[in-house]
Amino acid sequence: MATDQPAHPAGSRDPRGADPAWERIRAFLQDHGSVITTAEARRLGLTSNDLRGLVRRGRLERIAHGAYIDVAAASTPTNRHLCASRALVRSRPRVAVSHTSAALLHGLPVLHRDLGVVHLTHRRQTDETRRRHAYVVHRCPGADAFTEAAGLSVVVPVLAVLGTVLIAGMRSGIAAADAALRLGLTSKEELEGWLERMRHTPGLGAARHVVAQASPTAESAAESLARLLLIDLGYVVIPQFRIVDEDGTFVARVDFYLPELGVVIEFDGRIKYEGLEGASALAAEKRREDRIRALGYGMARLVWADLFHPARVRAAVEQAARTAGSGRRGEPGRLAGSVSTSRVILPPS
Repeated sequence: MATDQPAHPAGSRDPRGADPAWERIRAFLQDHGSVITTAEARRLGLTSNDLRGLVRRGRLERIAHGAYIDVAAASTPTNRHLCASRALVRSRPRVAVSHTSAALLHGLPVLHRDLGVVHLTHRRQTDETRRRHAYVVHRCPGADAFTEAAGLSVVVPVLAVLGTVLIAGMRSGIAAADAALRLGLTSKEELEGWLERMRHTPGLGAARHVVAQASPTAESAAESLARLLLIDLGYVVIPQFRIVDEDGTFVARVDFYLPELGVVIEFDGRIKYEGLEGASALAAEKRREDRIRALGYGMARLVWADLFHPARVRAAVEQAARTAGSGRRGEPGRLAGSVSTSRVILPPS
């Protein structure tokens, strides 16, 4: 009597629960960024039917013709977008990652809502823009536009920033621009140089505004969005403002100071107040805030949801301005430079 178990086609599930097709590619996915192309799957012995079966069973997701990602590795919008970018470039070697997709590969922040479509660019000057359901391939921006990130061909950081503004708008654009400046991936001069090269590109006004307001002082995407909103509301803004008391002793460094109103703006999002450690942090933050108020500053606190409601932010600022007292305030001209036409004052380096 034969004791060997019957063989099962790679595209079907073993009655004992095994998935032969999955076992063939699982290690490959782990070693290759959680993506696989049809050509790579064939080299591992899988057929098109095997791939379709893995999609039906929820193991893989088909991004586009010839490009698949591991569903388990795509648990967040960011991870899914990065996986999709890798799969598309691996299956289409004559393109590079660009725009918002390139911003993610360079480690720059992009709002989740702007990650629905992968953006690529041709690496040859002769190719035209192509649009598909899951991705867009844009025209080549120039022979010097490309570098490598995470083992993939990608546009240089300056173009990732400008492309993010053009595709996703000023919110994702300012977050990406601030982060790129803070990380040293680009400079104001390089951004302005590419703006000049792109001067005939439609919609460049938003990119010019973002470049004018971009600052390396922002420590998070939330701070970037808050600063842009405050400027657009008409306030003069000093980021990362240093407050001292009457004796010149350091009291606090705050996210923003509005010198025309005597108002300090803080963004709530970094500190958690649960448990004993949270209670201690809350008490320390309360003491810090009391010291700031005692010096005559009005204070307003913002949370993430406020950043999408300008009227709510204006109301909070106006309320804080009404509570600003006559105590000694810092001298913004001496501490942080003078008012500029861009409505943002950068602290001294």
